[in-house]
Amino acid sequence: MDAREEVSLWHALYRLEVRYWHEVDCNGGRRAHEFYAPDGVMCVGHNRFEGREKIREFYAWRERQALTAISSVKTTRHLINNLIVDPTAEGRAKVLGIVSFYGSASRPPTQQSKPPMLIADLISECVLDADHGWQFKSHLLQPVFMSHEAPPSIAVDTHR
Repeated sequence: MDAREEVSLWHALYRLEVRYWHEVDCNGGRRAHEFYAPDGVMCVGHNRFEGREKIREFYAWRERQALTAISSVKTTRHLINNLIVDPTAEGRAKVLGIVSFYGSASRPPTQQSKPPMLIADLISECVLDADHGWQFKSHLLQPVFMSHEAPPSIAVDTHR
C-alpha cells in the first residue's frame, strides 16, 4: 500500500468513527446500528451486543434511560484521539485509538468541570461492503480510566 492509499484508508475509517460518534451524541444513536455489518459486534467493557438488532435495542434502551431516569446522562460527547489504522487484508482493516466520554445529566449548554466519565481504548475491525462502504465488524471499547459515575454503556441493563 502506497502513502496515498494509506492516507485514503485512514481518512475513510476516521470518517466512519467520527460519523458514528456524531450519530450517538447528536441523534441518541437511533441509527448507530447501521454503521455495523449485519453480524457486527459492539462491546463496551463486559457488555456485548451482537448483530444490528441487539445494537439497535441497546441504543433504544439508552435513549429511554435519558428520558426517564432523573440522574441519567442527557448530554454526551465522545472524543476520538490517537487513531491508528492498519490494513489487515483486502477490504479489511483494524483501527486502534482512544475514546474520551463526557456526559452530563443536563441539556446543553451544561457546566462541566469534571473529568471524562470514561477513557477507553478503541479497537475496531472494519470491513468494506460494496454497497454500504466501510462498516464495523466489531467495535470494542476497553475501559482504562473510569470516574465514579458509570456511563450508560457500562451500567447497562437493557431489560429495565
